[in-house]
Amino acid sequence: MNKAMVQVLGAVAYGELKAYEGAKADAGAAADEASRRRFRKVAAEELRHHKGFVARLEAMGADPERAMRPYRAALDRYHGRPPSDEVSEALFAYLGEGVADDLLKWLRQVVDADTATFIDTVIEDEVEHEAAAAADLRAMLETVPGARARAARASRRMVLDMLWSGRRDGLPMAAFLRLGRPVELLGALAGGHARRMRAIGLGPLGVPVP
Repeated sequence: MNKAMVQVLGAVAYGELKAYEGAKADAGAAADEASRRRFRKVAAEELRHHKGFVARLEAMGADPERAMRPYRAALDRYHGRPPSDEVSEALFAYLGEGVADDLLKWLRQVVDADTATFIDTVIEDEVEHEAAAAADLRAMLETVPGARARAARASRRMVLDMLWSGRRDGLPMAAFLRLGRPVELLGALAGGHARRMRAIGLGPLGVPVP
């Protein structure tokens, strides 16, 4: 059994469970029926992802609960952080979906064929989730006073959080780095971050760009 792969899939499986719980909560708090339907759809997809990664762990002969356990505290803490302002939350959602896309695209290159096939179906959903998060953020940047400056500060905070997580056990990024090929992984994440920031008119460090 590939211990590093079990650790990564455990981190991803628990991350998908937290995404399901978050989308379910968003559906309950939605102000209109269209938003409720959107978040219910996302919640159903995230739950499917979670169950699929659990199934892949079982197919490897791993105990899914044991594989997810090291990441529970860190992900619970991250997802349970006090609500920030709406722009920062939208920025975190946008970049968070993007990071998930980049990690999955990198991961599918190093997993077995069956897991890669499943990851392809997850990526298809996540691309749609990222597009919706991007639309929400762009609407705020165009209508909320001071939104661009708040988004810039939030992006810097998110980058620092990711860098710190890569140095500590119990956080998902550390699991990915232990799998190997760190230069490729970090390059994919850095490139994805820069591309997404440009798409909302900001540089990688939050500096406005033409």
